[in-house]
Amino acid sequence: MISNSLIYDYPSLYDDIMWWKNDDISFWKALIDKKKSKKVLEICCGTGRLGIPMIKENINYYGLDISQSFINFFKKKASDLDYDLDKIICADAISFNLEQKFDCIFIGFNSLAHLLTNKEAQACFKCIKNHMHKNSIFGIDIFMPSHELISNTKIDKIDIMDFQDSRNNTKLNILESMQYNSKTEVNHITWEFVNQSQEIQFKYDFDMRLFFPDTLNRLLIDSKFHIDHFYGNYQFQKFNGRSEKQIYICSK
Repeated sequence: MISNSLIYDYPSLYDDIMWWKNDDISFWKALIDKKKSKKVLEICCGTGRLGIPMIKENINYYGLDISQSFINFFKKKASDLDYDLDKIICADAISFNLEQKFDCIFIGFNSLAHLLTNKEAQACFKCIKNHMHKNSIFGIDIFMPSHELISNTKIDKIDIMDFQDSRNNTKLNILESMQYNSKTEVNHITWEFVNQSQEIQFKYDFDMRLFFPDTLNRLLIDSKFHIDHFYGNYQFQKFNGRSEKQIYICSK
């Protein structure tokens, strides 16, 4: 049984859950190539889902994450590559100082949502800006909050996905329930991991901030960023009312 407080001590479980997510890799690679970015920093790099493909493409990649277990797991996965593992760093996204500049800094797939307040987001943006030079770019990829979430119609358990738990080769399903707080704009989420007999193996409770476009625009502008592009998908199409993603590309 995995306790909720120790979920981030099981990085292989995270990789198992995220088996399906690979559609953003080509987007970031294309952006880095288009901007001719030589030195790249990923904030909230996790276990290297995006970092490993970049390292294999010989991108001068640096990764930062608050979870030491995730960082250790990332380094283990990258250990057989021709790569300096010291570039994978355990640090807090709201208070890091690497004492160097990067051509491209990005926060990938929904990671910004783990910063639950405007104050935390602004602290993160300040750190990022301190690591940019005059020609650097800063990218964010985060989901667009849906009406279903906002209206609290999705609080009943739903089966969101299944995956194979590599630790014991067991197939598990994730049942999700949510409760949105409109005052804080924070969504409280519970995942129940159930086996094929519908027995709960463990639960995971976590919070995610729902960032709306007007809020993110204001936070970025207040942090003295210029929003160069606002995309709605990984095909570089402009954001519109039907977009499910918010992808910001900013400069100083």
